[in-house]
Amino acid sequence: MTETFGEWVRGNRFGLRLDWRDGLVRRLDVAWADDVREADTLSAHAAALKAALLRYEARRDPDWPDLPLDFSGLSEFQLAALAELRRIPSGTTRTYGEMAALLGRPRGAQAVGRAMGANPFPILYPCHRVVGADGAMTGFSASGGMAMKKALLRLEGAEQGLLPGLE
Repeated sequence: MTETFGEWVRGNRFGLRLDWRDGLVRRLDVAWADDVREADTLSAHAAALKAALLRYEARRDPDWPDLPLDFSGLSEFQLAALAELRRIPSGTTRTYGEMAALLGRPRGAQAVGRAMGANPFPILYPCHRVVGADGAMTGFSASGGMAMKKALLRLEGAEQGLLPGLE
């Protein structure tokens, strides 16, 4: 029997939805807090995620909880790209080309873009920190699109003058 359910946690600015299936988080979605109705009762994992989200919104180290994430279905390259995302410090960015070079594929910027689009756990694996070659805001497949990407970068203290698309 497959157990599937979704669970929202709400912060002050953002909300996160955990999509569970058979005890694993299959996807984590980000949304604006005003669009989120938090579950009446939170699982222990969701409560820990909410506490981390509130720290993140307060510009403190979120110390994201260790959730039972389901990485099945992701390729080795996508997994390597996710791991590399964790190395990008908060408030800074990398270009798709820089990511590709770090992953051993110097001409693989488009492959990095596809890996970012397949990221099932935005915020935990901060694909919003990946920008175009000239620092321009490009693609963000999570809820809220480009406005969400910009809001997350601003919250993290990314420098407006250094990123052309971050007004």
